[in-house]
Amino acid sequence: MKKFIIEPEYNNYKISEYLKDVKGYSTRGLRNSDVYLNGKKVRLDKKIKKLNRLVVVEQKKGTNIEPIPMDLKIVFEDKNLLIINKDANIVVHPTLKKTDKTLANGVVDYFLKTTGQIQVPRFYNRLDMDTSGLIVVAKNAFTQAFLQEKAEIRKFYLAICEGIIEKDEFFITRPIGRVGDNIKREELSVENGGQEAKTKVKVIQRFEDKNLTLVELELFTGRTHQIRVHLSLEGYPILGDSLYGKEVQEVPRQLLHSYKFIYTDIDTHEQKIITINLPDDMKSIIGVK
Repeated sequence: MKKFIIEPEYNNYKISEYLKDVKGYSTRGLRNSDVYLNGKKVRLDKKIKKLNRLVVVEQKKGTNIEPIPMDLKIVFEDKNLLIINKDANIVVHPTLKKTDKTLANGVVDYFLKTTGQIQVPRFYNRLDMDTSGLIVVAKNAFTQAFLQEKAEIRKFYLAICEGIIEKDEFFITRPIGRVGDNIKREELSVENGGQEAKTKVKVIQRFEDKNLTLVELELFTGRTHQIRVHLSLEGYPILGDSLYGKEVQEVPRQLLHSYKFIYTDIDTHEQKIITINLPDDMKSIIGVK
């Protein structure tokens, strides 16, 4: 439930205009909500006056995702967001091949235990099964719409790449796409069905003796496998990435980690930064504690 006191500058706005243009609601989110003006349920085309009291009650949305107990590594939680540090080798959401013991099952179980209700897990971002790090879950449709449409978001990753990257900082702007049913993405012109993709690469540390480079990556677009494809195309595949590089016996997964999430707080509109450390498997490869 969200409560608003109408600011003077929005006098005579329609409720739908106010909630979508000012407060960041989506059309779909409003279709699944009941709206009350000064205590009375009203239609979205009704006009509002300054200092009116507006209440939006989201209709409960269930899910068939089975609640399964899981040891969630919760990094941050408030009334709007749940942010989890996902281990590698965990699928985020059920698929045709994997229908249980996913992160979604664990989140549904957590919501059931903390609220007493079955709630749909609204993932803002997804990570590949073998990628570790921050997963952001919106607790309601309003927060989900705000993150997608209103908030300023920045996402950062750490990766260990094969080879020594000479440039300290650069951008990769190669369009990528998929040909046919092949799971592997490749460089593909927009004219041929590719999507524009932009990644910023910043070298954190070079390990000359190991022929490895630790890099920070910032995503400006969110294409499937974007970081993995871009680094491979530049000649520096992520260590352990058997799809875009080569299989390494002692490294059972691609060493990619979502470590920083910067976002606009939904209530205060202030910038918040959530950061986590490198996982142990990545630390051990480069010999840091």
